[in-house]
Amino acid sequence: MKKIIHDLYRGRLPGWDNSRSNTESDETREKIVSARRQLVSLMSDEALERFKALEALHNETHARRYRNTYMKAFKLGVMLMCAVFMNEDE
Repeated sequence: MKKIIHDLYRGRLPGWDNSRSNTESDETREKIVSARRQLVSLMSDEALERFKALEALHNETHARRYRNTYMKAFKLGVMLMCAVFMNEDE
């Protein structure tokens, strides 16, 4: 475990790497994009504005959730790293 912590600390093991493509996720994302395009093309101007406002709120909430998760995970990682480097037993 100590080697993993050292590798993370020195940047040899990036914990944030999410570059691997997931075909199932990509296909689902494409379906969502296609369905959104179809829905938007059928909407009136008023409905489109309401939809865009709702979508903006959703995106803001989603981004905030990811930011909070990242901050909590980063803090936990730093605490774990400090515990390992300081050889804490408890």
